[in-house]
Amino acid sequence: MGTLDHVKLLETRVISALDFVKRITEENSQLKELAQTQKKQIEELKQVIQEYKDEDAQIEERILSAINQLNQFEDAMEDRLSQVLSTTDPAALGTGDHEAPPSDDDTIHADQATHQS
Repeated sequence: MGTLDHVKLLETRVISALDFVKRITEENSQLKELAQTQKKQIEELKQVIQEYKDEDAQIEERILSAINQLNQFEDAMEDRLSQVLSTTDPAALGTGDHEAPPSDDDTIHADQATHQS
């Protein structure tokens, strides 16, 4: 192989190497842009997640407050019911001494007495 052939071969290799460097440089730029876009998306998602966490905490706080209010209401109603029951006449509630309802035996005996007369 002559000197001219060596120079042509070297020129081909240099051109090939330059094309490779150009492609790699372009790919590197594209990857950097993609990485920057993804970083921006990650930051936006982090912000959305934080907003959801904040809302979740507020919801939990409101639920606990509502439960506390219901417990207080229940306690107040139990106290009021205890007061009413302690001051009410048992006879007025139907718990006093009064005649028991007739049993089946009493009804049968009453029917027999009616039919015999």
